[in-house]
Amino acid sequence: MADFPVKWFSSDMGGAPVLSDQTPGEMIALMKACLSTGFNLVPIDGMEFDSGTGLATVNLSTGHGFLPWQVIEISGADQAGYNGEHRVVSVGTGWLTFAPDAAPSAGAATGDSMEIKASPSKSWEFIHEDAATYQASFRSTMPDATDHVVIMTDDDPTNSDVTSTADCVNMTVAEIYNDLSDYQESISQWWPASHRYWNESYAVRSYGRKDWTLITNGKLIYLALSYGASGKRAIFVLGNFDSVRPADAHHFILNGLDPKTGWSSTGYDMYNDFLQLNQADVSRLRSISRKYSQVPESTSFNLLGYGERIGGSFDAPNPADNGFHVASGKIGVREELQGTSAHQTLRGYLPGIVQPLCTVPFYDMQVIDDVPGLDNRPIIFMLATVRDYGNYESGSFTDWSITNNYRPYLIGFHLDHWS
Repeated sequence: MADFPVKWFSSDMGGAPVLSDQTPGEMIALMKACLSTGFNLVPIDGMEFDSGTGLATVNLSTGHGFLPWQVIEISGADQAGYNGEHRVVSVGTGWLTFAPDAAPSAGAATGDSMEIKASPSKSWEFIHEDAATYQASFRSTMPDATDHVVIMTDDDPTNSDVTSTADCVNMTVAEIYNDLSDYQESISQWWPASHRYWNESYAVRSYGRKDWTLITNGKLIYLALSYGASGKRAIFVLGNFDSVRPADAHHFILNGLDPKTGWSSTGYDMYNDFLQLNQADVSRLRSISRKYSQVPESTSFNLLGYGERIGGSFDAPNPADNGFHVASGKIGVREELQGTSAHQTLRGYLPGIVQPLCTVPFYDMQVIDDVPGLDNRPIIFMLATVRDYGNYESGSFTDWSITNNYRPYLIGFHLDHWS
């Protein structure tokens, strides 16, 4: 059976969880669907294998919503070669194709109740959930993951006070966990949890889309979510990065946003600074569970890459060769040097990220598998923000060809493996 350690999910996929404006519990439902249960379960009308192409065709109802490169799970076929997880190769109206590991024992599939769905990560376990208080806890089940548990607490999104934590979900990381009311907190950040204050006029004039994307390897999660009046996309991360410290039991990372900044604004204040390299504008919004010393106390981090920003090293296209380039190195995770405020200690590396050296806005939300130097490795690119105190809602695609502070930048994520 093919192994798909990395899975991605998008609001563009059929049956995907929806983030509306002021409905509590939606972010918990989104995380649960992507990490544990899956979504878009639909019956299969028929399946057949073409030995000439090596592809199986799944016949479905019109508007099935599955996307190329998505990992799907099939069940109910009498022939084992059809069942299990597969990566979608192509889609059309009422059909999709995938390449099975081996030719099924029969050309056409049989079975009384054949079904297909978006396959969840299956490497995260939801421990407790309290629907009345909009709380849930989960952790990674990977054997080499740390023991940290994430507790999600949905704040009151019906609160009309935009200068509060309304529209946010509190992400608390616990070192010791017994239940939703009994745990030892390590770090805590706020994540956005709705598209409230979305303003279509800014979305039309910029790249803004009312969307979300989640990518995970079973130990680390990246969430890209657009929110605020200007509808820009920010990157959030939680989970284990690759530590250089032997026997590191606390290489758990979490970033967030300032929830008290009004989302009705079109400025940068409500966005985080994940794409910022070498320094963190607001270090309190970036946390590691414990310092390298492993003594109980969280610490801040910043990212080490090529240039000042992911996606912003030079103009696009590169003037010397009219090309699009990505960095071949890893993204470093640096924490504060013991006893100082300088981020000079390399703690490890953040897996999964592909760092574009320039921003080509037309690659936004495109999956590309022929990037020079990374051939046959699917990468999803997306535009995201860098925290700043300006605004860029009047910008156009052509304005973004020049590196400056007031526009989004391109970031990429591997969709196959993060080793």
